[in-house]
Amino acid sequence: MKSIFTYLCMVCMMLGLFSCGQKSEKLLLAGSGWNKIVIIDKETKKVEWEHPLEKGWECNSASWTPDGNILFSYAKGVKLINKQGEELWNIPADAGSEFQTARVLDNGNYLVAECGHPAKIFEVSPKGEIIRETAYETGIEVPHAQFRHVNVDKDGNYLVPLFETADVRVIDVEGNLLRTIKMPGNMYCVSKLANGNYVGACGDSHRYVEFNLESGEILRTVNSGDIEGVEFCFVAQLLPTKDGGLYICNWQGHDPSVASKNIPQLMEIDKNGKIVWEVNDNKNFGMISSISVVK
Repeated sequence: MKSIFTYLCMVCMMLGLFSCGQKSEKLLLAGSGWNKIVIIDKETKKVEWEHPLEKGWECNSASWTPDGNILFSYAKGVKLINKQGEELWNIPADAGSEFQTARVLDNGNYLVAECGHPAKIFEVSPKGEIIRETAYETGIEVPHAQFRHVNVDKDGNYLVPLFETADVRVIDVEGNLLRTIKMPGNMYCVSKLANGNYVGACGDSHRYVEFNLESGEILRTVNSGDIEGVEFCFVAQLLPTKDGGLYICNWQGHDPSVASKNIPQLMEIDKNGKIVWEVNDNKNFGMISSISVVK
């Protein structure tokens, strides 16, 4: 009996040491209308790092890079900074245009995109060297009504989710339109799921959809109220998690009364669609439209 008790104590101690050794996940957050970019500890929801943004800068896209820097768009440009806040490089937007995409590609380069006439999509090295530039005319007059988060598909084509026309356009690296997929709302982003389908955020239509990229078929629609305890505002970035769940940025800029409604600005759902974590704190957090996991 004593030996069994001793063994159980050792197991408990080892589990405790293992638990203590687990680091809480860190998240890089930003949003249009928020005057800073922040890194928070997911467990405590405390801000551990922040970088101020100038008035009028609109940061809808911020990404943690593999070498520990922060890449972000700010309407009038896109830049890379280190955690000390030092600017490593900056690409300014053309007059009348605005940058709205800043993400890390699987090959280690960066994808940045500029709304304008024409819209421009760039692949950029970590040193800020433009490797490739793709021009595409969206046909949408006002640059701000064009797109936010451009992405790539498995074949390296660009996925351009459009606000004004409520569709996703697939273009190749030469700027040729391959196909157009109609969507039930002004599109913010498109992200690939582990099952091979894609999920798209439908902005002010208060929903997101899962769809097949090749056929264009919408397979599932999640509306405001479908997730227990959640009212969707403007559905912004969707970030799939490694265990089949999803982070949902619930941007609140189009409803001035939303702060009094106790609606989360950011949530994580599991693979069964249940909320497992959220940020619901208008005092310490601004409006959130961008999320990146700090690795």
